[in-house]
Amino acid sequence: MKDKKEFISEINYNKSAEPCPACATECEKINNRINKRNLSEIKNEEVPHILKVFDF
Repeated sequence: MKDKKEFISEINYNKSAEPCPACATECEKINNRINKRNLSEIKNEEVPHILKVFDF
């Protein structure tokens, strides 16, 4: 009997403990841009760049 493969579209990430791979990558990029700074240390000019996700 063959094991059924689970496609990414069949996984409900709203009920998952882990994010989808694409979102996890984007969150890691945001964390790198923040660079362990407090939110009060981030300048207003930096916010659009930090929050820009899925930069193609």
